[in-house]
Amino acid sequence: MKKHMVDITALPEIFKSQLNEELLFSVKSDLDIDGKIAVQWLAITHDEVVLWQEQQSVPLKRMAVHTMKEARAVSNIGSGMLIVETTEGPVVAARYTSSLTSPMSFAAKLISALAQGEELPTLTKSDVPRYCSTCNSPLEEGTQFCEVCMSKKYAALRMLSYLKPYKFKGLMALCLLVLTTLVELIPPYLTKIIVDDVLQPQQTGTIFIIVIAAWVATLVVMSSMQALRGYIGVAISSKLMGDIRKDVYQSLMKLSLAFFDRRQTSQFISRVNNDAESMRQFMTDGVIYIGGHLLRFVFILVIIFSMDWKLTLLALAPIPFLVFLSVTIWPKVGRRLYQQWRAIYRLNMQVGDTLQGIRVIKAFGQEKMELTRYHAANKEVVYHDMRSEKMWQFFFPAFGLITSLGTVLIWYLGGQQVLSSELQLGVLLAFVAYLGMLFGPIQWLSQMISWTSRAMTASHRIFEIMDTPADVSDHPQAVKLSQIKGDVVLKDVTYGYEKHHPVLKNINLDVKAGEMIGLVGHSGAGKSTFINLLCRFYDVDEGEITIDGVSIRNIEQTELRRQIGVVLQETFLFDGTIAENIAYSKPDASPEDIMRAAKIANAHDFIVRLPDGYDTRVGERGHKLSGGEKQRVAIARAVIHDPKILILDEATASVDTETERQIQEALANLVKGRTTFAIAHRLSTLRNADRLVVLDRGKMVELGTHEELLEKTDGVYRKLVDAQMEMSKIKGVGS
Repeated sequence: MKKHMVDITALPEIFKSQLNEELLFSVKSDLDIDGKIAVQWLAITHDEVVLWQEQQSVPLKRMAVHTMKEARAVSNIGSGMLIVETTEGPVVAARYTSSLTSPMSFAAKLISALAQGEELPTLTKSDVPRYCSTCNSPLEEGTQFCEVCMSKKYAALRMLSYLKPYKFKGLMALCLLVLTTLVELIPPYLTKIIVDDVLQPQQTGTIFIIVIAAWVATLVVMSSMQALRGYIGVAISSKLMGDIRKDVYQSLMKLSLAFFDRRQTSQFISRVNNDAESMRQFMTDGVIYIGGHLLRFVFILVIIFSMDWKLTLLALAPIPFLVFLSVTIWPKVGRRLYQQWRAIYRLNMQVGDTLQGIRVIKAFGQEKMELTRYHAANKEVVYHDMRSEKMWQFFFPAFGLITSLGTVLIWYLGGQQVLSSELQLGVLLAFVAYLGMLFGPIQWLSQMISWTSRAMTASHRIFEIMDTPADVSDHPQAVKLSQIKGDVVLKDVTYGYEKHHPVLKNINLDVKAGEMIGLVGHSGAGKSTFINLLCRFYDVDEGEITIDGVSIRNIEQTELRRQIGVVLQETFLFDGTIAENIAYSKPDASPEDIMRAAKIANAHDFIVRLPDGYDTRVGERGHKLSGGEKQRVAIARAVIHDPKILILDEATASVDTETERQIQEALANLVKGRTTFAIAHRLSTLRNADRLVVLDRGKMVELGTHEELLEKTDGVYRKLVDAQMEMSKIKGVGS
């Protein structure tokens, strides 16, 4: 059982020297046993499990393997625990954040294998914890970027690339922005003219009226240009938002099932909507806002330098302090916003889990427990919200104080010059007005930093989805199969959802076109996994699956699935009409085709009894229909697909005995001429299969007809049949 493994996190020599055996596995944890931020090291050898605190030479825990029964990694909200079952009860061996879930899960499997004397699991790439090379922050599972020290330049340039299709309108908006900014600078200068040149005893009222008229015209022109720029901005932003959502959704559709298995669906709703909206706001409102203020800053500097260069230099004195404050706080802004987003993300996952499992929660009366979990997640959100807002509450007043003191200084010094006739009053008034326009945007710099940081963080989450390669992708030379016969061969097929824990092991099977294969075995034996591999929802780890002699890896996925009809164990109906759900795989199906499929699936009779018949809306996930009705609609959906390979995964699991008999009669006609793979919870329904494949713990242990397998008195299939017959007798007595 001795097996050497890689020290994936470079266990410090001071700890390694204390081990009595060769190191099998080590991992650096980021929480202590109490759940507080700390660095701890977990090491596993053949004889013991040892835990150290960083900068402490004496181990915190030292547990002998012979006292252990098994270990498990338990996930909580944003964190987890490695729990070891010992002869004296459960012990928390380590705690960690969710970024270390994968390596800690491997540690649990390794400890269990050592404790039970089993073959040790193999360390794979996915088990190695990944850290950012820049800031050493742990990276979340499946994450391409570090959201703490992400490249803002990369994010900004890639976001702005979405503006390329609208460059003409964008150029118009830019020109209007420049013109509007210039026009906005006219009123303060008109103030100077009125005070110093017009409101003088020797001047006539005509000049005053002309200046006022010019002021009114300036306001009208400025408002008109702002309205036109806003109209163009709306036209760009709406289409821009649509483009981003389309690309995100298209990227999600390209990803494989394995990607979604590792994540909750609620997070993608946020990414498609909230993150896309943050990007849109930055690229339209944010870019215009920041660009406009930068232009205004440059133009105002030119004007006030021309008015009085000495006062201008004094006015710019606070700017180095503002820049220093901004540079100091910017890294903290990014980190705190990311932490705030992670807290909100975990809260949303909690809500999503609760709402999806509300029936289970109600059934077991666990409302209080769910409230407790929600309060914990909500408390974390409140904590991070307060941290972020406290930072702004310091930052904004500090900016305001510095700029206000600068304005007071200009009033004092400028006023002194006016009193000594060194400066005209109109010049001072215009100077202060321009200064207000100059410092106004600077006071809102904190808001711009927040705006930009949120957009950058959102963009990286969006681009992460877009850049994630599909686990199951089409081969560059993938072929299209216009029509297949249905010969299916599995050769030495091995697969595990976790690479070191195979669910199917070395499966070999040769199925002829038109043959019906029944898949039987205990729960967890690998029956549904067998089906998933055939549909190429996942790619095999070892071996090969071929259809008509062509590896399914070399067949375009859309073409492959066009030839396969599936009725899955978990029936899912879309929130539409019954007719739309039946015709989902063939949207152009005629009403006659839909009715024919429904009749074959024994669904027509109950459908026509509904008030709206085939136009009846089934509700979200089909909740308006019973389990048996949903299953028959799903069967009709597979029928209208008219596949050459038919897959029935517990296709009659949700119907009563009488309905099951009727469906079996319909399916008997449907499977003719089709290669069929069927899983059924009642083994008697598979007795007409040409052959039965018996799976046990991922291995194909028996193969033959119903009668052939029954003859094996000690066979797995015979025991399964006997167990079901015994259960039927018990139910019969009980009824």
